[in-house]
Amino acid sequence: MRSKVMDGIRRVMVVEDEVMLLLDLVENLADFGIESLPLMMADGAARTLCKSDIDALITDIELPGNNSGLDLAWRCAQLKPSMPIVVVSGGVRPTRSQLPPNAIFVPKPYDIQQILDGLDRRMQRAA
Repeated sequence: MRSKVMDGIRRVMVVEDEVMLLLDLVENLADFGIESLPLMMADGAARTLCKSDIDALITDIELPGNNSGLDLAWRCAQLKPSMPIVVVSGGVRPTRSQLPPNAIFVPKPYDIQQILDGLDRRMQRAA
């Protein structure tokens, strides 16, 4: 069941290079009525963010290409400072200073509730 705060999140950009994790997260978000825009690379995702009706970002840190998920998170924070950002990783543990302001880190393996809680906490801070 969605909280009142989560009602503000309708569409999320999900950036994850592991296909099974990407599909699983997209499916789980759909169970909560959240549409996903799935991508496997951070390269070009910032441009897509600007052109799309996206309410939040969920990104893995370690991604193929020239940009990491942290690069994307920082770019997102510059373009849309109030957008909720959840950063995930199984191999990298970022320090608070490595994350954009108010971004939430969730270590892998995670469950959907941890992701939703991260988005919810971030939405509460923005309100």
